[in-house]
Amino acid sequence: MSRDLTRWAARVGIAVVSTLALVWIALAWVHSNGIRSEFLVPRPPDTDLPLIVEDTVAGRVVITRTDASTREGVWGLEGEDAYAQVSTIVRLTDDTVERGVRSLEGTFEPGDRARIDLNAFTSDPLTSHRIGYDDVVIPSEIGPHVGWFIDGRRPTWVLFVHGRGTDQLAESLRVIPSLVEQGFPVMVMSYRNDVGGTPSESGLRTWGLEEWRDVEAAVNLGLRKGARDFVIMGSGFGASIVSTYLNESDTIGAVRGVIYDSPVVDLETTVRQWSQAERTPRLVGWLGRRFAAIRFGIDWGELDQVARAEAFDVPILIVYGGEDPITPPETIEAFGDNLGPLADVHRFEQAGHTDLWNIDQNRYETVLADWLIDLIGPA
Repeated sequence: MSRDLTRWAARVGIAVVSTLALVWIALAWVHSNGIRSEFLVPRPPDTDLPLIVEDTVAGRVVITRTDASTREGVWGLEGEDAYAQVSTIVRLTDDTVERGVRSLEGTFEPGDRARIDLNAFTSDPLTSHRIGYDDVVIPSEIGPHVGWFIDGRRPTWVLFVHGRGTDQLAESLRVIPSLVEQGFPVMVMSYRNDVGGTPSESGLRTWGLEEWRDVEAAVNLGLRKGARDFVIMGSGFGASIVSTYLNESDTIGAVRGVIYDSPVVDLETTVRQWSQAERTPRLVGWLGRRFAAIRFGIDWGELDQVARAEAFDVPILIVYGGEDPITPPETIEAFGDNLGPLADVHRFEQAGHTDLWNIDQNRYETVLADWLIDLIGPA
């Protein structure tokens, strides 16, 4: 009887463990699908317009009060047929915020719907800044990608690599005037799976594991067009692409330095933080990331620039927000520490992710200009 009971208990135990293992595997598989959806599927432009324009009068606009609409700084106000910049907060009520406004395209009317846009400018350099530019086509290994080029008097070009989103050339519009004033030619590039870019075979973002070749293609195009060398600026996700380019390309001898704005320097840490926010059990998250590596070709180790920092050999300016919700600030700081004297690190306490210019335009442009002068010299 005792032996039968032992056998029965063993069978029950095996069944329970097997069931738990199957549940763990199933949940982890679902979690890997979530990783794909949140991080690997190209993100289309945001079309949601959650704000209502209540009133417009004499250089001011009254809009719905939200966390986004009450942040200090300079932001874009994007509507269906109009675009403006909002700045100083004039008055707050329980439901609305009144801010200074500068119209850039079209006109807002009471009742219009809108959203806050961190790009702060729209369309292109000519529309936003009256800076002439040429459209360029970057011939990559998988097909052409579009971009902008603004000529300048220096032989060193600045290549801008945008962050998340599929239609993000406008992200460069905040920094272009300062770079042009300093005499730098500026190339702004799209890459695979962008609007205006060639789709990849998988159609997925790989955080630089494939996209670095598009940066290489842009550098080669610039060299053919007369660039002597480059400073490459990567924003958010774009910094991850630039990092892999620096680790993989044969053309890095043409790179004088790199600027990282809110860089994603360890994708697995970013995904782990997202998993925690989603209340995913730790073991489920761990196995889900392993499944994502197998299913979608994501090499977490290759994308951990904190661990690979000693492989970098160019000067790097790092600017980041003290409230960055995407990459933990301590991860960016660890990356800077591991780079040692190659890194020049600046923390913007009130900023989040890629909104440093919006929060403190003067400091942002001064930090970049001073670093470029130290690296390249005066014009």
